[in-house]
Amino acid sequence: MSVSRWALPIAVLASLTWGLLLRASTARADEAPAILQGRVFARGSIARIAAAEIRIEPAAQAAPPEADDVRSPSREAASVLSNADGDFTLKVPAGKLRLRIIAAGFESLRQELVLRPGENRHEFLLRRTRGNSPFATVVRADPPHQGQQTSLRGEELTTLPGSLGDPFRVMGLLPGVATPVPLLPVFVVRGASPGMNGFFLDGMRVPQLFHLLVGGGIAHARLVDQIDFYPGAYDASLGRYGGGVMVGRTRAARADAWHGELEVKLYDVSALLEAPLPGGLRVSLSGHYGYPGPIVHAIDSRVDVGYWDYHLRLDVRGLTVQVLGSYDQVTIVDPNLSAMAQKPVDNTFRVMFHRLQAVYRHSGHGWQVEAGAVGGVDEMTIFQGNGVRKLSLNMRALASYRTQIGTGEHGAWLRLRVGIDGEISRFTAENFDPDPVRARPDDLGELGTSRDGMVGAAYGVATIGPLHPGRLQLTLSGRVDVYRAATVTLLGFDPRLQLRSQLTSWLTLHGGVGIYQQPPSFPVPLPGIDTFALQLGLQRATHLALGQEATLPWNLFFALTGFYQRYEKSNDVVLDFTPQLCTSPPPESLTGYIAQVMRQVDGVSYGMELMLRRQRGRVTGWLAYTLGRAERSYTCGLRPADYDQTHVLNVVLQLRLPWNLMLGGRFFYSTGRPYTQLIPPDGAGTVRNNQRIPDTIQFDVRIDREWIFRRFALDVFLEVVNTTFGQAVFGIAYPRQGNITRFDMPQLNGFNWILPSIGVRGRF
Repeated sequence: MSVSRWALPIAVLASLTWGLLLRASTARADEAPAILQGRVFARGSIARIAAAEIRIEPAAQAAPPEADDVRSPSREAASVLSNADGDFTLKVPAGKLRLRIIAAGFESLRQELVLRPGENRHEFLLRRTRGNSPFATVVRADPPHQGQQTSLRGEELTTLPGSLGDPFRVMGLLPGVATPVPLLPVFVVRGASPGMNGFFLDGMRVPQLFHLLVGGGIAHARLVDQIDFYPGAYDASLGRYGGGVMVGRTRAARADAWHGELEVKLYDVSALLEAPLPGGLRVSLSGHYGYPGPIVHAIDSRVDVGYWDYHLRLDVRGLTVQVLGSYDQVTIVDPNLSAMAQKPVDNTFRVMFHRLQAVYRHSGHGWQVEAGAVGGVDEMTIFQGNGVRKLSLNMRALASYRTQIGTGEHGAWLRLRVGIDGEISRFTAENFDPDPVRARPDDLGELGTSRDGMVGAAYGVATIGPLHPGRLQLTLSGRVDVYRAATVTLLGFDPRLQLRSQLTSWLTLHGGVGIYQQPPSFPVPLPGIDTFALQLGLQRATHLALGQEATLPWNLFFALTGFYQRYEKSNDVVLDFTPQLCTSPPPESLTGYIAQVMRQVDGVSYGMELMLRRQRGRVTGWLAYTLGRAERSYTCGLRPADYDQTHVLNVVLQLRLPWNLMLGGRFFYSTGRPYTQLIPPDGAGTVRNNQRIPDTIQFDVRIDREWIFRRFALDVFLEVVNTTFGQAVFGIAYPRQGNITRFDMPQLNGFNWILPSIGVRGRF
């Protein structure tokens, strides 16, 4: 009786409930779904982000849906990746939806959407993570050259205080480097003559990487992918130089979209355009034009400076074609020449070079090959209007192979590299100004005679290392170089050895020794001046270095290196042009201007380099300190070299603040280089480099502020070099009273200076 009393109500309720659920479910199933078609961009550009993960999350007000609820997207639709064009498509129920988008190098984005049935189009903008530059590089696990090196990449290449935003001028902030002449990009690396340093850009030998005085680098800063600095004891794949080597690499145009940039500074303007074209072709075009005249005039009204450069690069399927050029001009009004000519006469110094390079690269399983050809035109004009022009053709080829020997604990890897390099060149003397008052052909000496030059080289490098850390990595290499000009032929053989051992996960020891030879060189690298005066023989340097590297807590890196280098027949420059009794005489076979500035001397340099560096975090930068001694054997004995600087300290700090604001500062200190003060009354008994100019203390500051909009970004920056208005001293001078030189009244030859730089950069 009780059972029948409840049976009918329960049955009716169950039937009603089932019917309502069925009708509601059927109604929702009949609703049209929403189709979300999205595109993911990097905020501040038109660059699309590939491989971004788009996840569906529950709406804020809704409870987590059941797995079988029709309102919940399927498991396949819950997560999707954007394609190469940054596009994605999701089929989801109409209504409120929450998305989360994640991409490497970008801050994750959460966004709520209300989708209507049918197609819905949306764009999503991701902000790059702090310190992730849009020009960041991929660090190569297998370095192209062995030996101690300092590598810089990404944001620090263009924002370091004291570098004027130029990646290559960062060389002056590194350990082992001294800058004996303020403002000029003249670097002394471990006591070697500045003319013994080498510069490479994308495998090309170039006479300079930077413009004179306040100019920046010869390549656009945002195209420089990475620079590697080798102060010494590097392997034989880098040759023909007895000092340090700077290797710069530019990148191909980005393939995601068109990109452009325009930068206007106080003293120059630069532009960059990158374009991906059909067929996989990528093109980049960039250039600078400098107008620093007003700034230079403020320092010295008799001096004027100008410069420009350009760079075109094309990349397609392993082939890279580059066209680049650089021009610098320094003009000084000379009152003496103007009086002789009875009209205004300018002394003009010009340097210019152009390069056309084609390189093909191909790689397979464990091996890589590269072949390149470079054509070049170099011109150099000294004061008085005479100069030299060089036409050259360079061919090079290299191959590398890497394999594994054995397995397990005793296994090792082996890398072999071989390469050849050759150049033919023609040098001709030129009078770039027809004014007969200024034309003095004998000024150039041997450089003023036409000649043909030929250089050839072959090298081999073998590196063997353990599969597991804690054992020794050994690199044995050697190269043969042949030089010929006119009737003189020189042959050099350079054996070299590098060692490296990772003792623990945080401590590594390294060392190197080798012979480094090069033909006679002008004291400062200049276009058109090479393969000359071979009758002087090869300059020879012996490098020895030993150091350690440690990875410390708080993202700190510590390096300590000791070095010793010995020089034979080094072509040093005479920085002090006052009469000197204790100095090496000019080579008897040289005449003209070359004989006045070049000296062949033997000598040594030794010292210690320390670097403490932090590359990640809100605070980055480094402390670089060099304790060194450079000595030369003059006629009166072993004396300090003209550019010996015992202590060189660079402290560089950058602080990243909110609002995309970056503050940077650089403190620089160096011991004054030596000079020769003559002993009155006539200088008899004077010894070489018996005094030093005052020590240099310099403080630089830089502020960068970035505004990121939907499709473009705007940067404003202010940099002030030498904010304390310190003095730059170039040497010593003696006043004249009538026909008498007052050697008892020496005066420092220099001036106080400050260099501001303010600019704005827009990019998309």
